[in-house]
Amino acid sequence: MSSAISRGSSKKRQREPKPALGWRITGLVLGLVLTLVGAGGVLLNAVQGVQATGLVGTRGTFTVGYCIDTNRSGKTADYECGGDFTPRGGSADDGWSGRLEDAGDYAAGEKYDVVESWVGSDGRFREVGIGAVLGSVLWLGFGLVFLAMGVSQLRKWGKSCKG
Repeated sequence: MSSAISRGSSKKRQREPKPALGWRITGLVLGLVLTLVGAGGVLLNAVQGVQATGLVGTRGTFTVGYCIDTNRSGKTADYECGGDFTPRGGSADDGWSGRLEDAGDYAAGEKYDVVESWVGSDGRFREVGIGAVLGSVLWLGFGLVFLAMGVSQLRKWGKSCKG
């Protein structure tokens, strides 16, 4: 006689072990830092990208007075250019002096289409045009990548902290 005792599946699904508390906290902190860096990069480069189009801010012409290399190491150049700004539709009497951000080694007397960098940033200007817009879009993309990585880390390590 054969016994027909059925043996049900005795394999219970085992839970995966949780990572140690130190790793969970480290993962959450890393996710938070990446999220904040990404959000800051997205915000900053979105604003600078809109400015680079020339659609916002005081737009005008910057006439280079001087350019100097502020990097004393000599390995790479970091130019700061000073000169005079004339608002669009205004005369030289309406303008003011200032500095050009992200400048190259420009010759004295050259003129560039610029926009005032930040509201209330007296005397700081940024170039406008397709190159400036593409640069902002590139850095905006890096900010989005950091933001996505940070949110992903927060979700992953946040789930591991739940009971």
